[in-house]
Amino acid sequence: MKTLWISLFAAVGVTLSVAAAPIPATSSSFVISSNIGKFISNHGFSIHADKTDWIHSPPPGNNPFIATLYRSPTTEMGVQPALTVRIDELDQEQPLKKYVKKWMKDYPRFGFEILKAKPVKINDQKAFLLDLVNRQTAKQLRQVVFLKQKKAVILTCRGHYKSFSNTVGTCNNIIANFRWNM
Repeated sequence: MKTLWISLFAAVGVTLSVAAAPIPATSSSFVISSNIGKFISNHGFSIHADKTDWIHSPPPGNNPFIATLYRSPTTEMGVQPALTVRIDELDQEQPLKKYVKKWMKDYPRFGFEILKAKPVKINDQKAFLLDLVNRQTAKQLRQVVFLKQKKAVILTCRGHYKSFSNTVGTCNNIIANFRWNM
């Protein structure tokens, strides 16, 4: 029985450990919270999938940079839309635009065409938005990058390029829930 509980906690531990309140059943508790799929990072930010039907999932085990993941409950043209949350720890502080431009030149090497690249504000937080498409793989991406001190958080929404106009609306709802903690 002890092994079963350990296995159960290991399977759901990421969500429970980051969503639990210091005192159970208080207002910040997962039980009481209205924020579905809330992820609170020890890197100083939170995000949630409230007002969407997307599912909060553990990150893939083979990528240590992905902090968490949200998935659509359906597939569109053989592609399951998803939003990943990646954390990049920088060696030194730098302006957001400089950070993004440093790796923007790599996208064409991976077959992506940059459709849009511009600074934006999301909930009074500076961010940088990139829209990309790879016609060979039929995938379209929206990346929104937030930067605070020496931490970059990259939110990447992906879906099939023919149905991306549907996918990006849900991703935008999740992205709008991103907050740096005080």
